[in-house]
This record gives sequence, structure tokens and C-alpha cells, in this order.
Amino acid sequence: MFKTAALFLGLAGSVAAQQDSVIAGYLARSDATAHLEIDLIQKELETLIGNEDCTNFTLAGPFYDGTSGSGTGGYFSTVPTYGLGGGEQLAVVSKEFTKYYDWKGDSESPADRFTDHWARKAISKGKTRFARGNANFGSGNNAAFPKNVNTGKECIGFEESLKKSLSYTATLYESYQLAQKAIDLAVGGCSEQLTNCTDAVEAWDSAVAIYVGSLEGTDGNNDPGGSYGKAPYALADKRCRNFQNCGPTHDQFTKDIPSPINTQVLALWSAGSYAAYAGNYWLMYYYLRLISNISAVPLIQGTIRYAYKLSTGTDFSDKSLGELGAFAFGALPKVWACSKKGEQKIFTQTKVGGGDAIAGVTPVNFEKVKLGFECNYKCLGITCKDVGALFDDDNSDVPKPGAEACSDVDNGSENICDKPKGSVKKACKLFRGNPGIKGRDKLKFDQAEALKAFD
Repeated sequence: MFKTAALFLGLAGSVAAQQDSVIAGYLARSDATAHLEIDLIQKELETLIGNEDCTNFTLAGPFYDGTSGSGTGGYFSTVPTYGLGGGEQLAVVSKEFTKYYDWKGDSESPADRFTDHWARKAISKGKTRFARGNANFGSGNNAAFPKNVNTGKECIGFEESLKKSLSYTATLYESYQLAQKAIDLAVGGCSEQLTNCTDAVEAWDSAVAIYVGSLEGTDGNNDPGGSYGKAPYALADKRCRNFQNCGPTHDQFTKDIPSPINTQVLALWSAGSYAAYAGNYWLMYYYLRLISNISAVPLIQGTIRYAYKLSTGTDFSDKSLGELGAFAFGALPKVWACSKKGEQKIFTQTKVGGGDAIAGVTPVNFEKVKLGFECNYKCLGITCKDVGALFDDDNSDVPKPGAEACSDVDNGSENICDKPKGSVKKACKLFRGNPGIKGRDKLKFDQAEALKAFD
């Protein structure tokens, strides 16, 4: 199936280049080509509906269901491919996927896949039936895109909601679940070093391949005149430019400078590779948790960026609203795990199809969105420096008004034992506390706690 996607796009050569087992600088111990090529399925979908008109958007449904005859559709409806369905029990759902699974609650069935339900409702222009975080892609007073200001591209909002949720959220937690598969195999005794079992290493490499994608090549570098990939790796590189915190010094913004988020994530994937080789499952779990933490940053940056655009009173475009909803959809479960209060504050401003302030009709309250995230950075395991300040203009050396980076010292998010200053406590009173996952806001995650998870 995945080979067909490569041939359809005329990209077989780029895929063949991956055979040396290097994925954006990560040294794979196995051939992960099949999972690398999944980003080509995403690219095929985006090419299919790329005109952003409603006639082309009708092609999304058959492709998504795998009934269009292309031979590549149907994949995303099976995500995550490990942990739900296929005979597995919910017990093998990783703690990182649990955030998404518990946040959405019951919808159409107890094992309903997270992004599958969202995607189908975006395609059919219906309403999601989650326990929380719902979107109304339908009609009426709280319809998703009531203004249709993108002339000639009347389905651009639906398109953005669909493609961004699949590319950056479904793909992200698919990588978490493949890493969980590697952990479960190691728990069962699989160790290349000790027992000559390569299954755990192969699953871990597959997780990395999903995160990066074939379009990033072996070095992960971007050509200033080229295009980005279609996986979470690409999103991190895009957003660091908007926040002018690319590179190891967090202060660059040209296209050929990689995101520090990707540097951190790929370093953690690499460390986990050796743990998988040795069969050290609790250390793999530790690295996965850190990967999950830091990989949320681009989704948070995306939500902040589009919330700002829609807060100015000048942008009510379907495109911005579709992107805002899709990024928030991926970020909110992580905030909810830390604070139901913070998650709700963000959700009411970013909901697709209406909230306290109906995005796309009235301006978004940007401060509520920003504080909803910032007040929970410490619990999320990220910092003000990781997210940075929103510039959104390569020619500006001044952040957008009100979108400056917070202070890690004031926020208490620089070190595990730090506490926020009184002024931050006061500002965050309505945005912090009441965690969706019990005790999550009190957790100081380290290797000792990772080991205890297997006691």
C-alpha cells in the first residue's frame, strides 16, 4: 500500500534514499521505509483536495475510507495501529495516548479512534460527539465557518481542519503508540543485545520514521527554496520560524535552520534506540514521556499563532479558524491532563463551531489562550523558552503586542523544584489546577518514577 503512494507521487527516488537507515540524522537499526512513506499518503490527500474548493473536498471522503481506488487511502482511519483494535486490549494504550483517549471520553463507541471521529465529521460537515472538545462542522448559528470569507476556496476551513489534524496529531500519537509497542516487547523480554530479538528496535525505529517522514531526507535539513514535509517534524521547523527561536541558540528563523524541538526530540529518540537495543523498557518509557512533553510545543505554538491572528479583529478567515481548531485539537488533551480549568479556558476561545466567543465571528480573547498554556508549562514539562515569543514576521525584531515570551523564572518552569512568583500565581488562579489525570500537576517526572511505573 505505501509503495503505491510513493509511485503515485513520483517520489520513489526520495524514498529509496532512505535505505541507508538514516532518518533526519537518526541512525536506525532497522529498515523503517514502510513507516517513512506514510507521509506520502498525507501528501497524496493534500494534493487531492489542494484547490480548497468544495468540489475537490468531496474527494476526501472516498480517499479517507480507501474506496477511491488509489490503493493508499484508508490508513488514517486505522490510527493508532497499535493499542486499539487488532485484538489488543486497552491496557496497552500508552500513557501518552491516554491523554487523548481520556480527554475525548466516549463518543460513538468506547474504542472510537480519536482523530478518526474528528476527521469523519470534518469530511461530512457534521458534529463530533466527544465528552469534551467538540466541534460543529455543520450548519446553523454555531456553524464551523459562518463567514466564508475565502472567496473561491469555500471549503478551505474544512480542509485545514482535516489535513492538520491528521498530519500533526494522528501522526504524532501513532509514533507514541509504536514506541509503546517497543516498550511492551521489551517488557516481554525482547532485547537485541541479550536475546537477539530485533522486534523492539524495529518498532522504535518505526516510531521515529512516523515522526519525521520520508520527505525530510536523511539529514533533516530544509532547502531555503524547497517545501516542508508532512509530519510533526515539519511542523516544529515551521513554527520555530514564526517564534524566531530556531537553532541551538533559540534565536534564528531562516528556513534552513532546524527547530531546537526537533533537535531535542531526535536526541531522545536516539537515546531510546539504545535502550530498545538493550531491552531497558523503563528507560524507553522515560524517554517516550520526555518526547511526548517536548513534541507538544509546535502544537501549542500553532494554537497561539492562530489565536493571535483571530484576536486582532481583522482576520476572520476560514483558513485561520480551521488551523486554530486543528492545532488546539492536538494540544488541548495535554493541557487537560494538567488542568481542566486551563483546558476549558482555551477551548472556549478555539472551538470550531462556537464557544464563549465564536471564533470567526467575534475576536478571540488571546490572553486567555496564552495564559491557559503558560500557566501549565511546568506540568507539561516544557518552558517559556521552548515556546518563545510570537513574531510571525521574518522582518520584525519585535514580538507581537501581548505575545511576548513568559519568564521561566517568574513562571517556576525553569527547574523541577522552582515555584512561580506571587504575581504569576495570581494571574494563573483561573488557569491552573484540577488535573484531568489525577496527580499529574504534582508529578515531578524523573528516571526513578519511570522505574516505579513497572513495579
